[in-house]
Amino acid sequence: MKSSDGASKGLNACEEALKRILDGKPVVPEHVGLDLSKLTASIVSLEAGFDRGYLKKSRKTHLPILAKIEACRAEANKGSGSYNGKIIKRLEDKLVLLEKELAMVCSQRDKVLTQNLQLWARVRELELAERQNKSRRVRLHH
Repeated sequence: MKSSDGASKGLNACEEALKRILDGKPVVPEHVGLDLSKLTASIVSLEAGFDRGYLKKSRKTHLPILAKIEACRAEANKGSGSYNGKIIKRLEDKLVLLEKELAMVCSQRDKVLTQNLQLWARVRELELAERQNKSRRVRLHH
């Protein structure tokens, strides 16, 4: 009875691991952001804390979870075109917004640089005028 109890604990661990992967909350760092079209029994086994070969088709008790894994992978493959299309569209929209923001920021930068150059030129004029006034005052006093 102990062996079947251990097997059910292992199977429960694999079920929980599969759920974590599907929920996007795996504990194994390599499984974070996993493309579900790449989901395999070995990935679920590793996520559950077992070696890659824990889940086997030859074990009848493993067949249901193996079927779930296959179904998830098939579903991801089926929908990957539209899913990838949505991701691409969202990224393109984001790119357009970033390009507009970049153009606005560049325009603001150019305006500020122009103002700074005008201020610098005015300061140079005033410094030159001040020097000329000092030299006139010195000549007038002598």
